[in-house]
Order: sequence, then structure tokens, then C-alpha cells
Amino acid sequence: MKKVISLILVLTLVLSAMLISGAAADETYTIKLGHTMSTSHPRHKALEEFEKYVEEKTGGKVQIELYPAAVLGSEPDMQESMRMGMLEAFVGGPFDTISKKLNLFLMPFFFDNQEALMRAAKNEEVFNIISTDAEANGLKVLAIGDGGARQITNSKHRIVTPEDMKGLKLRTPSIEAITVCMSTLGASYISMPLADVYMALKQGTVDGQENPIATIYDQKLHEVQKYILYVNYQYHPEVMTMNAAFYNSLPEEYQKILSDGAWLFVETENKLALENTEKCLEEMKAAGCDIYTPTDEERQAFIDACAPVYDHFVNELKYFTQEELDLVKSLAEGK
Repeated sequence: MKKVISLILVLTLVLSAMLISGAAADETYTIKLGHTMSTSHPRHKALEEFEKYVEEKTGGKVQIELYPAAVLGSEPDMQESMRMGMLEAFVGGPFDTISKKLNLFLMPFFFDNQEALMRAAKNEEVFNIISTDAEANGLKVLAIGDGGARQITNSKHRIVTPEDMKGLKLRTPSIEAITVCMSTLGASYISMPLADVYMALKQGTVDGQENPIATIYDQKLHEVQKYILYVNYQYHPEVMTMNAAFYNSLPEEYQKILSDGAWLFVETENKLALENTEKCLEEMKAAGCDIYTPTDEERQAFIDACAPVYDHFVNELKYFTQEELDLVKSLAEGK
């Protein structure tokens, strides 16, 4: 009789496990992903490839819902929603609240081109430094790509030297590496959401702003800005993040697919961004924008003027160590 009871218990446990396993296999997950760019921006086009990849690879068990053009709020709003679990995923800044270690990418004149940035972004040690710090903030970093080389625009005059920055009032996002850099160059700044920038420039609330060419064009900022300094003063990372608790709740096979899909997103957007920048520059020139590229000597003057920013982040803010900075610098230089 005891053997019969034991056999029944074993069969019951096996059947329960099979039912649980079957339920997990049949479960469908929905990932809402927000960002601020329009549907014509390289970011969104690349996210559509991410959506397609994930849904195909999971057989439709993971559904991606894209929310572009800040329909879910500003970048800080969406990031907070993700942290609270009301939004599963997000692409964009501000970076300090993801991981202060991301400021390693934000140092002025650190990367010469996209290739240099990606040597650092894809380095396992650098990625682990950032992702470990982000997980302590409740976020999972899936991939890091090229968010665009940033340029400085204004409606007053051509900028050729750092002295030309003095007296200008610029809009910046709430990213400390940008505000510190603008202050170091002598400009004043006011932070506001991207959606408000066009009207602020048109009404003269601010004289100028700074952004990648793709964003300047996407937001039509060149329509209200005459002068563009094409200086590549920062290369921002393009970070895809997810609520860590949600990510950790997924089956491991889905986690792998999301990670692979995120790097596909990076690869796709990186390619589109380079192609798009050339196209946008041509159209902005045709529209009458004065786009000035400094000489090597003129650019060096900006580099020298921004030197105190490095010390500020290492020794005053202590967001990263000199060793971490040197590691990223060596990767950027191809060493």
C-alpha cells in the first residue's frame, strides 16, 4: 500500500512539473519600449528591426510595443517609469541615473569616430563595469551603441574659438557631462525636455543648443538656428535598458534573444546614423545653415579648454576612477 501511495505522489509531482513547464512555455510577454525620437529617426528604424528579430526568434512569445516621439513622456519620465516597473524598456538618457559610469563615454573629445566608441562599448570589461553599476540601480543594460556625435548650434554668430561661446545661452538636456562642458567653455545653459526646444529657440528663450546632426534635423532645429559648429565635441552612447526585475523574470532563452536583438539594434542604428548624417548635412546646407568645421588647430583650442572636465569627474564627482578612464581612453585610441 505504501508503495502505491509513493508512486501516486511521484506521479503527481511529475504531472505538476509538466503542467508548470507547459504554462511557462505558453506564457506571452509584452515589452513596452519608449523613446523620444520620431518614426523617421535612425533610432526608431533600428528599433523596428529589434522588434522584428525578437518576435520572430521567440515565435511571438515576446511582443515588443514601440512608443516613439515622447508619447510616454520625457526621457527622465520614461526612465523613472521603467525603474518603477510601469515601462519595461527604454532607449536614451539621462545617463547618470542609469549608471554614473556611463560618463566614461561622455568626456569631451574622447572619441574620434564611431569605430573608436564601439571599441569601448563592446569591450567586455568596460561593459561589465557599466552594467554591474546599472543593476545596482534596478536596471539592466542590454547594449551600448553610437548615440551620435554632438554639435553646437546658435542663432547669433559663427563659433570658431572657445571665446565665441561666452555670452551664449544654450539649451542642454539634464546630463551633467554636457552642462559642465558648456560651462567650462563659457556658455550659460538651461535644461529642458527635447520637445520644448524648437519653440524655445524660435522665441529666443535660448540662443542655441547642442545635439547630434540627426536629432537637429529630426526636430527641425535647423529651421530656427543659423550657425552650426560641426565639432564632434562628444560622442554619446546609445543605451538600451530594461527593468532588471522584469528581465530577470524571463526565461533564459528569451534573455539571450533580447540581448542579441539589442546588439542587432546597435549595429543597425550605427549604420543608419552614418548614412543619415551626410544626408542631413547636405539638406541643412541647402536650407541656408552656416555649417563650420574647425581646423585641427582650432579644434585643439576646444580640446585644451575642456581639459578641466576630466579632472572634475575623476577627482571631484568621483563618478569613475582614473584607471577606468585610462582603460576607455586606450580602447578609444586603438591600443
